[in-house]
Amino acid sequence: MDERRNRPEYDNSPKKWRYNFSKSLFTFWKNVKMYGDKNERITEEITFFKQVLDFFFAERDVLSITFDGIDIKVDKVRIRGQRQDDKYFEDIYDLFLSLCMSGISFKRGVRDEEILTLLAVMGKYPVGREPKVAAYERVKADLPPLDHIEIYPYDPEESGNLPIYTPEQSIRKIYCSLAHDFGDVCKMIDAAESIPLRMTERRVQDLISVVSNTKKIETIEFIMFLASIAAFEGSTESAFAVSRVFWSVLVAKKLKIDMQSIKRVAVSAYFQYFSKDKERGYSALSRMDEFNYDRIEAAVNASFRIGDFSDQALMSERSYSSETLSGEILKVVSYFSAVTRKWPADSFYKGPLMTRPQAIRSIIRNCTKGSFNKEIAEAFISVAGIYPIGSIVRLFDGNVCVVVKRFKNFFEQSEVLVLDKNLSVSERRTVTAENVLDIPDAAGVVLPEKTIVQILNTFLDEREMSNEKPE
Repeated sequence: MDERRNRPEYDNSPKKWRYNFSKSLFTFWKNVKMYGDKNERITEEITFFKQVLDFFFAERDVLSITFDGIDIKVDKVRIRGQRQDDKYFEDIYDLFLSLCMSGISFKRGVRDEEILTLLAVMGKYPVGREPKVAAYERVKADLPPLDHIEIYPYDPEESGNLPIYTPEQSIRKIYCSLAHDFGDVCKMIDAAESIPLRMTERRVQDLISVVSNTKKIETIEFIMFLASIAAFEGSTESAFAVSRVFWSVLVAKKLKIDMQSIKRVAVSAYFQYFSKDKERGYSALSRMDEFNYDRIEAAVNASFRIGDFSDQALMSERSYSSETLSGEILKVVSYFSAVTRKWPADSFYKGPLMTRPQAIRSIIRNCTKGSFNKEIAEAFISVAGIYPIGSIVRLFDGNVCVVVKRFKNFFEQSEVLVLDKNLSVSERRTVTAENVLDIPDAAGVVLPEKTIVQILNTFLDEREMSNEKPE
C-alpha cells in the first residue's frame, strides 16, 4: 500500500483525494476548535481544503462525507486508516457520533466563510462517544443559512439512520451507485490501484436480492427502463456498464442459474469495458490477494469484448466466443445495449445504430446464423419482449409514445406513455402491440431530461398519470 501511494500516478487517484479530504476536514476543524477561526494557520488549512474540494468538483457538483453508525464514507466510498498518520479516523468517528450527525455535503461554489462558519459552530461542542440528539439540534440552531453546505442528523435509535427503501428506490440507489463508481474505477486503472471488487459485489448482490425476492412485475420493468437510459451524468460508458449488469442479472435469473454464478456474470458485466487497454484491464482485475472466481471470470471477460457489432463481424471467423457462460450472456447483453445507444465519435463502438425492436429482430436473425447462443438469446427476448421498455414508438393515430410495460407478444395489451409535441409525458394508455409501430428514425434518440424524470416518477409514484400540469 505504501509503495503504491508513493507512485506518481497515485497523485490523481480518487482514493488518495478521499483520504486527503477526510484528513483535511479533521485537521481544519481541530485548528478552528483549538485556536478559533482567525489564527494564522487558517489560510493554509482552507487553501488545501478548497484544493481537495476542487478535485472532486471537476466532475460533480456535490461532495459528501457520511457516517452510518459503523463506517465513515467519502464520496460514498468507505475509508479506513491504513498508515501511521491515518489515526485520526477514530476522532472523525467520535466527532460525528457526539454531534449526532450522519453527514455533511459541500456543493460546488462553497465559500470560505461558509466553511469557517460550519467548523466554528461544530467546534463549540465537546467530543465524546455518546450520541445525543440535542447536540445536533444545537448545531443546527447555531448555524446561519448556508447556501452551499448541508448537514444531516444521525438517529442512534434507528441503527445508523438507514432508511427503509421500497424495491424501486433500492434499484435506483444501486443504479446511481454503480454508474457513479464506474468513472472512479476507470481512474484507478491509470493510478495502478487495486479494484474495489467487494464494493461492486455488494451492490450486485443487493440487485440480485431485489430481483429474487420481488413478486411485482413493475419492479422488473423499472429495472429494464433504467437499463435503457443512454447516459449517466454525461457518461455513456457508465450507463452502458450498468445496463449490462441489469440485463445480465435478468437473463441469468430467467435461465435459472445459481445465485453465485449470477453474481459472477453481473460482476463480469460491470468490468467488461472498464479499461480501453485490454492488457492493463486484465492485469488490474487479476491482481488478487486470494483465489477468487469473481476476479478470474471478470478478468477473462474484460479481455473478451466486442468492438464491432456489425453482422459481418459477428459472423466472421473471429467468433468472439468466450467459452464461458457469462461471456455468452454478455455477448447478447452487450450487443443489445451497444447497438441501441448513440455513441460519441471517439468511442470504441462500431456497427449499426438500431431501435430496441430492431435490435430484438437482429438478435433473432443472428441467432439463426449461429452468432449467439440460442438458449441465451431466447431467454433475453423472453425477458425484453417484442417492444422492449424504453422503446420510442408510434400508435396508429400518429401519437409518439414510450413503452413502459413489457409486450410479451403482438396480441397482449400493455402500457405506453404518450408524448406531446414538446416531448413531455401527457397521458398513459393501454394498447395492444399490433397497434404499435416502430420508428426507425428514433434509433439513438435521447429524450429530454425532464421527460426521463417524468417517466421515472411513474415507476416510483403510485399516483395515476393525469393531463394536469403541476403547480
